[in-house]
Amino acid sequence: MQVMKLLCPSCGVSNEEVRFSGPFCVKCKPVHIDLPKKVEYQRCSRCGRVRLKGNWIEWNEAKVEGDVAAKFKGEFLRATYSLPDQEATFFVGDKREMYPLKMQVPVAILKVICQQCSRQSSGYFEAIIQLRGKPSSIKRFTRLFKKILAKKTFLSKEEEKKEGVDLYVGNSREVVALLSELGMRAQISRKLAGQRQGKRLYRTTFLLRFQ
Repeated sequence: MQVMKLLCPSCGVSNEEVRFSGPFCVKCKPVHIDLPKKVEYQRCSRCGRVRLKGNWIEWNEAKVEGDVAAKFKGEFLRATYSLPDQEATFFVGDKREMYPLKMQVPVAILKVICQQCSRQSSGYFEAIIQLRGKPSSIKRFTRLFKKILAKKTFLSKEEEKKEGVDLYVGNSREVVALLSELGMRAQISRKLAGQRQGKRLYRTTFLLRFQ
């Protein structure tokens, strides 16, 4: 039985040369792809972090591109996205033969100031770490605390006093996590600092003494 010869209405290739899917060759077969109407990300103009899925994280172009690609829906096997080119690549066809289909998808990166940087610039803090006692230990742990906390939160101020050093820290929970990680115990006291949106705000002081 002779197979009827078909010509792809899009590119003109025959079914004797390539596989067909309906009246079209596999490469030209129309596919339905849903693109989001608008894609925007917020990036802090001070620290450079980006807001991704509700969280502020260190800028990572690959993660942003992956998040954009995850927003696409439709008849394709997989999709990738290039932020510099503002271009999406959809791999269509089937598992035997895949073909890239490229589309322009604009993504806006909005310059904002994140809450952490806004608080830092205003001198906001939730905790004070007071280091007291042996000067050499105070110096060593001041460096260590600043290095670790810089990755988790921010320091509003470092104050040197006759009796030691005070570190003013943006997030009290990160101080608790830090001391727990290092296996250190502190004398803790809390003081009411005001209210925000009907909630009481406390500042916590962590006193550490080194022999």
